[in-house]
Amino acid sequence: MRKFTDKVILILNILAAIAMLLAYLAPLVNPARVFLPALFGLAYPYILMVHLAFICYWLIRLKAEILLSLFITLLGWNHLNNLLPLNLRPSEIPVNISQDRLLKAVSYNVRGFDIYHWNTHPEAKKEIFDFLEAQEPHLLCFQEYYTSSLSGQTHADISNHLKYLPHNAVYYAADHTNRNGFGIATFSKYPILKKSRIPFNSSFNAAMYTDILFQSDTVRVFNIHLQSIRLQQDNYAFMDTARLKYNNEQISEIRAIGSRLKTAFSMRAEQAKVIASYIKDSPHPVIVMGDFNDTPQSYAYRKIKKGLDDAFRKSGRGFGNTYAGELPSFRIDYIMYGPPLLSSGFIRIKTDHSDHYPISTLLFMGEPVRK
Repeated sequence: MRKFTDKVILILNILAAIAMLLAYLAPLVNPARVFLPALFGLAYPYILMVHLAFICYWLIRLKAEILLSLFITLLGWNHLNNLLPLNLRPSEIPVNISQDRLLKAVSYNVRGFDIYHWNTHPEAKKEIFDFLEAQEPHLLCFQEYYTSSLSGQTHADISNHLKYLPHNAVYYAADHTNRNGFGIATFSKYPILKKSRIPFNSSFNAAMYTDILFQSDTVRVFNIHLQSIRLQQDNYAFMDTARLKYNNEQISEIRAIGSRLKTAFSMRAEQAKVIASYIKDSPHPVIVMGDFNDTPQSYAYRKIKKGLDDAFRKSGRGFGNTYAGELPSFRIDYIMYGPPLLSSGFIRIKTDHSDHYPISTLLFMGEPVRK
């Protein structure tokens, strides 16, 4: 009986190894061309847990088959560090860097400042601004930034709450009227010298860059909100309650969710390529902040990160999940930067005012890059 069980477990282990290899392909394959690896990339944390279970099983059985899951897990060491960085000695601020040479950056998808009262906090908007003031940021990037003259939540009203960040730039993804507007916003302690939107194919999501004068250096700050999956309430209800019956209604719902995922993956891939070209052409040091709506095991993440450092990889701890909504929690919000910038003290702050957690890091100029 044990031999039969071992054979079944080995077959499942081989299938899991194939799934892991597909997950490793996800950052390399454009999902607009081949969609399947992107799905396995999204499932990477769960596939990893399956392999850890196989390792435990074969360890108990004292079988050489343990080498399969060990090998396939270690093969993706870089991917593992994206998920769970082993920062035994995280990057530190050199002793010769004074406080006035530090730039505290915060990125936060605020879900419209709870304008539609998704939150159970009656004073959610005020609590968000109180929280942000306590963080004392020098640079603040909002995604799902929302203003509405009808609700009294105008851009002037929000700017008044953020007087300690006197310079700002806003880009509304949808047509902005006197009634409402969703977009992105960058607030800065330091002067903004230039701002420009980055055009890409979305009616709700957006990207822009602002050039800020930090000390005597010009730094280009990218604020990014990549394509959302845009699941509907019936999709969420199905995922919460569904028991597979394989009837026509369930098959139709699964196809609808799959179609939304495919569309979002494909659009993010194209948006990431556009943004990557802007980053590559930047004449200044680069900071990239925002909600990618994609995990580190994705094509969009790899395209944007090329040539940059991920602040979480440098000094973060734990799994670092930033999404707090109804779907399984993933790390989809990022702060990245290019040379000569360096970072330290990355944190993800658990607050329940949005369906995303804010993230923060300290940035400073290192030695200039010799060309």
